Amino acid sequence: MALALAVVALALLSFGGGSFLLRTERPYESRSLGPEPEPVLRPPPPVDDEYFPCADCHEGEPADPKVRELEEHDSIELKHGDLWCLDCHDTDQRDLLHLSDASPVEMGESWRLCTRCHAKKIPDWRAGVHGKRIGHWSGPKEYFTCVVCHNPHHPLFEPLEPKRPPLPAREIGPLWRAKLAEARNEQD
Repeated sequence: MALALAVVALALLSFGGGSFLLRTERPYESRSLGPEPEPVLRPPPPVDDEYFPCADCHEGEPADPKVRELEEHDSIELKHGDLWCLDCHDTDQRDLLHLSDASPVEMGESWRLCTRCHAKKIPDWRAGVHGKRIGHWSGPKEYFTCVVCHNPHHPLFEPLEPKRPPLPAREIGPLWRAKLAEARNEQD
């Protein structure tokens, strides 16, 4: 019985009128960060001179939308789902890409096309979890676009070997001291 009364009393103090147990006021001003600055996109890698500009070879040539083996582009291995060239490349303006609504996209802005199908990657990309981001912790950042790391025609990476996790902080100090002592002994 006493135990039940103690539990009820504690619950009343914690959630009822005993707000002194739960501090909700900050003793200092809020240190929240302002909004993130607009990201700066790093320029994509240069386009292959052998194939670009496309209009050099395809100027005035009618587009053939039929899916087929392309003899003149035999060095390009297309393994990107069930896509074919003209699913992304524009048929009329050969030096452009196009979105599903036929809006033209410059080659340098190919990430706009990639994110139409891979929209789930956008938050990770913006957070710096997927892809590469350089810059300041809470300042201007530069983002690498999709084609810096992924070949748009064959975007999957080969399987990666997982690396050892980082050492916990409690192990870094002793390990560092041991390596420092070892280095001093080698100098003597």
